[in-house]
Amino acid sequence: LLRQTCLIVILAQLGCRVPAEECQLTPVDRIFTRVGASDRILSGQSTFFVELSETASVLKSATQDSICILDELGRGTATFDGTAIAHAVVEYLVSRIQCRALFATHYHSLVEDWSMDPRVRLGHMDCLVQGGDFRMEEIDHEVIEKEIKNNDDNNNNNNNNSNEEVHFYIDYVKEHVLNHMV
Repeated sequence: LLRQTCLIVILAQLGCRVPAEECQLTPVDRIFTRVGASDRILSGQSTFFVELSETASVLKSATQDSICILDELGRGTATFDGTAIAHAVVEYLVSRIQCRALFATHYHSLVEDWSMDPRVRLGHMDCLVQGGDFRMEEIDHEVIEKEIKNNDDNNNNNNNNSNEEVHFYIDYVKEHVLNHMV
């Protein structure tokens, strides 16, 4: 979904058809991505170092007309450190840069931290890893705590199904990037 969004933005700016019922897009100056894990071990750079270097580059170069795509930021370190890094990056994107962004994370505390901020829209996506089920929906702020509790209950019960959950933080300081994607 993250990479697909980047491709749709490029296609829309070129005037091509996009796979959406409707697409409203203001001009985008640059697309920044921080997706996937890689290292430069021969240069002495760990996966965590590369992740932070790439993120710093995004934060340094993005403008309010940019689109930033960040996936699983802070996963290469301890949970509290990763949460702090992810929170700081979301804060900077929302408060300073004010760009459109998709921020995917498994840190449930970020959902709570940003659930009431009017500049941030939350979404939730379930994926059935070994099947064909896929759905994405916008989260109503009133059900966020219930979602987190259900997730915690499932994890505590060691329910070993093949569902993964990803929470998306979508910054809509400006107009929506895409509406009603098919």
